[in-house]
Amino acid sequence: MVYRRESLLKRIEKLREYRHDLQQLSGIPFEQYVKEKNVKYSTERLLFLISENILDFLDHILSSRFEIVSDSYEDIIENAKKKDVIDDVLYSQLRGLGGFRNILAHAYLQISDEEVYRNLEKMLQSIDSIIDAFEKVIE
Repeated sequence: MVYRRESLLKRIEKLREYRHDLQQLSGIPFEQYVKEKNVKYSTERLLFLISENILDFLDHILSSRFEIVSDSYEDIIENAKKKDVIDDVLYSQLRGLGGFRNILAHAYLQISDEEVYRNLEKMLQSIDSIIDAFEKVIE
């Protein structure tokens, strides 16, 4: 794959947009999240878009800079850590994102409200460091 900095910059810009949208959901109590279906569905979709963006960004770096083709979404995160694209802290924040992305994409059996809400809170805490790390990768 050819390295395309412009494509990566667009992904970072989308992450900033998603961060703004994510922050609008900050502080919503779990009970409200479960009760208001529009909040629930928009949260699930936003977390899916963020997950896709993060995984696509890392996959682009791995394939274009290191000629690595990952076997799964979780492998993308593992390979990004092995090649020092992400550090230990970001790695620990991103572990499990590939599996969670698959749950959202395929609605395996039933999506757990508790798991989505937990991932919402986790992403709210992680999104700034993800954006900062991605900006450093393309400098």
